Amino acid sequence: MNPQHQHELKTGLLRGLVWVVLAFVLLVVLNFANSAVAAKPVDRSTMLFPYYEVAEVLNSVAIHHHNKDTAVLRDQLEALSVATAQYCKTGGKAQPANMQQLQGQYAKAYLAWLELSAVVMGPMLDNNTVRQIDFRPLRLNLLERAIKKQPQGAQAMALIGSPAKGFPALEYLLTQNDFKSGTPQCNYAHEVVLDIARTVAGLRWQTSATQANQDDAQALGAGMQLYFNQLVGATHNLAWERMEKPLLKNKDEARANMAPAGHWPFSEFHLTEKAWAAQWQGIEHLLMVTGQTVPQANTQVIPLEAYLRGLGKIELADTLVKYSSAVAVAMRSNDITKPASVEQSVKALKVLKGFLESEVAKGLKVSIQFSSSDGD
Repeated sequence: MNPQHQHELKTGLLRGLVWVVLAFVLLVVLNFANSAVAAKPVDRSTMLFPYYEVAEVLNSVAIHHHNKDTAVLRDQLEALSVATAQYCKTGGKAQPANMQQLQGQYAKAYLAWLELSAVVMGPMLDNNTVRQIDFRPLRLNLLERAIKKQPQGAQAMALIGSPAKGFPALEYLLTQNDFKSGTPQCNYAHEVVLDIARTVAGLRWQTSATQANQDDAQALGAGMQLYFNQLVGATHNLAWERMEKPLLKNKDEARANMAPAGHWPFSEFHLTEKAWAAQWQGIEHLLMVTGQTVPQANTQVIPLEAYLRGLGKIELADTLVKYSSAVAVAMRSNDITKPASVEQSVKALKVLKGFLESEVAKGLKVSIQFSSSDGD
């Protein structure tokens, strides 16, 4: 190769390297800018928030959040029931693609459940719905006994203990090699789906106006205190039970074995990050205004931010948006192969929880108590 060609080649490589570096720098800058925008509190200065009655806030949460999410879950469970029935009645001819379809529909239904049950209120709290259909850990010995019984119908399934049915039982069965069409395991799985669907169909979201006189300040105050504590408890549950607890356990196992180790919640269907996101969405919807207009109690959820602004507590609302937005940004970056990303989300959630427990609780004049989401 002559000197001129060598010079041209070096020049071309140098230019290419420069463009690669510039592209990388631009990508980093754009990512940083996007994160900064996402974390920056939204300007609400042009939005006039009315004073919301406590009953309006609680009613909006029941009807426009929980009731709406319940309807979504019912639809997903109906589709799951159809998919399970089709798979289990193929006469032993089910293909891997059929199993993938069934597992995919299970994932959709379970993510819908996680969003609904993120903040447990109303009939879910009264009927202990979480225990009924999402009892963990699963008891394998009780599950095997239930499969042998082959219960059919509501009355028979009512005699089966919660540790042997619900989403955990179905999740386990769908990952077993012996889960074939026409087997007792398959038949039981379909009964489990029908049982979950019956439980969810029984959820009746009533407004506080039908449960207590709207002029009963004491009853409404107790309702707001319960709701606020359940919201704080949900934040704690996501930060500790779902994320930090397995994170610390994985670190301990890794140190003990001197090698990478770890098991994450819902990893059987590669749902870990999606499960966290669904649970956060069920919380976030009740914390921040998501649209560009002032929410109306008769048609939309009145999140905590809007309620605070209506009370004139602007600084509290702005700070709530700041910390909630920081969680939202961190949650979008979760990657179980990068534990540092999970640590960042846990840290952001803890900051938000601490702010709710101290400053917001004080501003709303509510006391912090145990919630149904509190764990060990």
